[in-house]
Amino acid sequence: MTANCGNHQGRQDAGMSLLEVLAAIAIFAIGILALVQLQGGLARSSGDAATRTVAVNIAEDTIERRRAFSRLTADPDGIESAYADIQPTQFTIAREGFTYHVDMAVQDYWYDGDTELFTPTEPLVAALSDFKRVTVTVNWGETPEFYVDEAHSTTGNLGSGDVRLTEIISSVTSAADAKSATGGTGGLYLPSINYNPGSNPEIISLSLGENKFKESTVPQPKVIRADALAETTFDVVTYSQNDEGATFLRREEFRAVSCECALTVPSDATKGGLRPTVWDGQDYTLGEFVSKTYGVSTSNVQSKLCTICCRDHHDGGVGEDDDPDDLGRARYDPCRQSAGYWDSGALAGDHRHYFRNSSGGLTLATAGGNAYMEACRMVRKDGFWQVAQDLRQEGLYAFPQDYLDNTTEVEYYSDYVTAAVANYESAIDGVTGYEASPPDLTAPVDLTPPVVFPAAAATDPTLLPTPLGNLSQQLRSRGVYLDYMSGRLRTIVDCLQAGGSGETCGAPDITTPLEVLPFYDVQLTWLSRWTESPVNNPVDVSNQAIASNNTHSRGVAALTAGTGPTVIDVTLHRGNLGLTGTDPIDPGYSEALRSQLLHMSALNSTPPPALHQFLISGQITTSIKGFRAADVEISSSGAQCNRTNTGYQCLVEVAANNPRLTVTRYYKSNETRVACSPVLQLHGSESGANGWTRFNLPSSAATNADIVIKLGSC
Repeated sequence: MTANCGNHQGRQDAGMSLLEVLAAIAIFAIGILALVQLQGGLARSSGDAATRTVAVNIAEDTIERRRAFSRLTADPDGIESAYADIQPTQFTIAREGFTYHVDMAVQDYWYDGDTELFTPTEPLVAALSDFKRVTVTVNWGETPEFYVDEAHSTTGNLGSGDVRLTEIISSVTSAADAKSATGGTGGLYLPSINYNPGSNPEIISLSLGENKFKESTVPQPKVIRADALAETTFDVVTYSQNDEGATFLRREEFRAVSCECALTVPSDATKGGLRPTVWDGQDYTLGEFVSKTYGVSTSNVQSKLCTICCRDHHDGGVGEDDDPDDLGRARYDPCRQSAGYWDSGALAGDHRHYFRNSSGGLTLATAGGNAYMEACRMVRKDGFWQVAQDLRQEGLYAFPQDYLDNTTEVEYYSDYVTAAVANYESAIDGVTGYEASPPDLTAPVDLTPPVVFPAAAATDPTLLPTPLGNLSQQLRSRGVYLDYMSGRLRTIVDCLQAGGSGETCGAPDITTPLEVLPFYDVQLTWLSRWTESPVNNPVDVSNQAIASNNTHSRGVAALTAGTGPTVIDVTLHRGNLGLTGTDPIDPGYSEALRSQLLHMSALNSTPPPALHQFLISGQITTSIKGFRAADVEISSSGAQCNRTNTGYQCLVEVAANNPRLTVTRYYKSNETRVACSPVLQLHGSESGANGWTRFNLPSSAATNADIVIKLGSC
C-alpha cells in the first residue's frame, strides 16, 4: 500500500450540532428572561418609589393643611380652620388609580412650669395646649398590576406599604409656616389665609391705611371661684381687606393674670428671671435673663402662668442688652415713679411688692420669703407664654347701647383712635426717657376738628344726653391701650414716616407707620365698674362680680323711679388689674384708675322722689389669702347702694325704717370667713355657700366717714 505524503485534511469540516444550538438558545433565553425580569424589577421598584412619593406628599399635605389654621378656638360657623380642630382622624384618598388610607394621630402637650417640661397631662386650668404632636400614617395595599408596556405586565402586584411622618404644630398662629406645593413647578409658596373680621359693636376694626386693619377680640375672663383664679384672654388681629375679602396678616395673643407669690433673693448669678418681652415693630422680642430678685408661685390652685409671672415680673439686675439711653425698655412698668423702687439693700432695683395683713391693709414685702401679690400681662412668643410689659390704658370711653352699630359710627370712632395714637407717637418723637412723663392721649374734643361722641363727658350734663325711655339698655365701654415704645421701635417708625420701605426700615412686609405702633382698642363693657349719681336714682346700672366668659351683667341701665338726668361713671384700672378684676396690689391703685362719664336722661311719667338722703361710703377689703374682695356683692333696704371699684357707696333715706346693707358672695370651700366692720353694727350672718352678713346702716348723717368692711377673721 502506497503512503500518501501530500497535503491531507485529517477530518472533514462540520456545522454546529443540534445540542450546541439548543444550548445557545437556552443561554439566550435565560439572558432575555433575566433582562425581562430586571426590567420588571426596575419598573416595580420605580412604581413602588412613585407610590411612596405620593404617600409622602399626602402625609405632608395633611399636616400642612392643619398647620395653616387662622384661629385658635373652633369657628361656630364651621368656616375657618382652627387649632382646636386638629383632632385624630382617618380617611381615604385616591391618587392615580391607587387608594391610600390616611390615619392621623394627635397628642396634645402642655408646659408644666413646675418641672419646666412639656407633659401630655392637661393642667387643671389649661385652655389650649401649647403644641400638638401630629403623626400621619399613609398606607396602601392590593394595588393594580403595574404594566411594563401595552403588552406586558408584572406578575403580581406591588404589594402593600406605608409611610409615616411626625410633626409638631404650635398653638401660635402659624399660617406663615404652612407651605403648599405649587402645581407643576415643585416650588413652595405661602398660602393666604382668609379672615372674617369681627362684628361691631363688640369688635371694632381700626383702619391702619392701605387697606390694612386691626381689631381686638372681646376679653374673656376665666374665673374659677374655688381656685381663686383670675385670668383674662384676648387677641389682637391685623388683616388686609379688598373687594374679594379679608386676609389674615398677624395675631398677637395676650393674657392678663393675677397671682400670689413669694420673694426670693438670688444666691448666685445663675438665679433670677427674664427682662420683659418688648414689641420691636415686627414681633415681640424675648427679654434677656439677668440675675435679680425673683418670685415663686405659692398656690397650686391659681393660673399655671403664675409660675413665670412670679418669677420674671421683677426689675433690677444688670444685662448685656440694657440700654442706658432707654431705661424703660428693661422695666415692666416704664411709667412707675422712682418712689416705687428699692434703691438699696438686697432688693435694690426691684419695684416694691405688697401683701395684705390681718387687717386687710397693704403691707410691704421687705425680704426673701415674704408673700406678695402680682399681676402680669402675658404674650405668646414662639409658642410659649412670656411676661410682657404692663398694660397701659391711655383712654377710656363710654357709649349708649345703639352707638357703634353702623359703619359710619365705626369709621368715626376708628378715625379718632388712629389720629389720637398718631398724636401720641409724635409727642414722644425724639424725647429721651419719655416714660418719666408720658404724654396724654388726645381727648376727642381736643382733636382738630373736635370729636364729640354721644353722651361724652362734658361740663354741661345736657350735652347729648342718652335718653333711657321706658326700657333698659346695655351701655358700652371701650379702652385704647398703647405699649411702651422703645428707642428701637421709634427708629423704625421715624424711618417709615420719612418715606422708607419696610425692608429698608427693618420691618419687612410693613407698609404703614400705624402698623408697627403697639396700640389696640379693647371692648371693656364687662370689666368696667358702673356707678350712677344720684345712686340708683332714677337709673340703676348692673354691676355684678366678674364671671367666666362674661356671663355676668355690667352696664345694663334700667329705670327705677322718677324723671331727670343722671350721670353714669365708668371706672377701670389702667394696668393689668383692669383686665383681671383684682383688688389693689400696691398703694398706687387709686392713681391708676381711669373714669369716663356718661350722661343719661330718664324719661318716665313717674314723679321723681323727694331726695331726703345722705351718703355713706367705704372700702371692702380682705385679709384672706387667695380671695378677691372685688368679687363681693351687696344689696340694701332703706337705702340705695352701689358697688364701687374697691368698696361701696349708699344713699340712706332720712328717717328710713332700719336701713341695712347685706354683703354676699364671699364663699370659698374649706374656709370659714365672715364680714365685719369697726363702725357698722352687725345685724346677722349666715355661713356656707350662700353665706351673707347684714349690717345696720346709720340713721343720720353724723356717721359719714369712710367705713371699712373687711372679710376675714374678725
